Amino acid sequence: MRKAFFVTAGAIVSWGAVSALSRVLLLRLDLDPWAFSFLQLCAGGVALMLIAGGKSPPLASLGRPTTWILGALRVLSAALYTTVLGWLSVLEAGTIGAVSVPLAALCVWLILGRRPARREWFGHLIILGGILTLFVHLDAPIQAPVAGLLGLNAVAIVTLSILAERHPDNLSDEPGVRLRFTGAVLLVTALFFLTLRILSPGAPDAAWPEPTWDLQLIAISAAVGIFLRAPSMVLSFWAIRLAGTQNYTAAIAFLPLTGMAFEEAAFAAGFLAVSRFEFATLAIALCVGSGTLLVLAARAGWRWPPGVPERRSAETQSGS
Repeated sequence: MRKAFFVTAGAIVSWGAVSALSRVLLLRLDLDPWAFSFLQLCAGGVALMLIAGGKSPPLASLGRPTTWILGALRVLSAALYTTVLGWLSVLEAGTIGAVSVPLAALCVWLILGRRPARREWFGHLIILGGILTLFVHLDAPIQAPVAGLLGLNAVAIVTLSILAERHPDNLSDEPGVRLRFTGAVLLVTALFFLTLRILSPGAPDAAWPEPTWDLQLIAISAAVGIFLRAPSMVLSFWAIRLAGTQNYTAAIAFLPLTGMAFEEAAFAAGFLAVSRFEFATLAIALCVGSGTLLVLAARAGWRWPPGVPERRSAETQSGS
């Protein structure tokens, strides 16, 4: 459990750093967002393949349909989340996106047969209450699309986590196999990214111009992909394997707070000109976070009030 905690915490911190640094680079250097992301995926995937080594190419991972489904789900999730960011801040979108926590508990129960711990439903109610509070304060015209897009995004995240947890290569005890698997997912994601760009009816035109493939764009994108995005993906898949879908999905509910902390640090250091921090949204996000902590506590078998026995979920009993 200790290893699962530190690996999962590392994944959350790493993704928060990726989010904040990417925003700083995109705004200060005026990089093309699509090219920046695409090159990150390619560089990170190739780097993991090279680090993993092996005498033969990773045909096993690339030949599994699940790997391609994971890549498609990654692209779908990114597209949905990015669309919502046109209306909401990262903290708002991430807080509403925490609906994936109760959804994961329900799906894992129905699909994998791991019954939720008895008291974790109280935490789920707090999460849903915080999300509803934030949701009703949104402008009426965007409520329906935000609910639909983030709801679909939650389904994609939960499905991705369940598939990654059961993927044979992610279950392997050989680090090289899991690195090649993660690299394969990054490259498949890049391929879907490129396909969507080519097939998009708006590319190329004045609204979506072709990126300028200069040395600065390539070098910065490759560096972020190799040193941040690739390790973040490795930690994420490792965390899913160690902690399980339910606990990992609950942990990423804290990602908006982590990302906000990095962004506020960048703002304080003068790297960002504008802060999107709002106390009201932070209060709701902390409420959702407290509900998530209660969910995790129930799964860990913590007792409240003291002295009352807790029935552990099958996931906790199995050591995941």
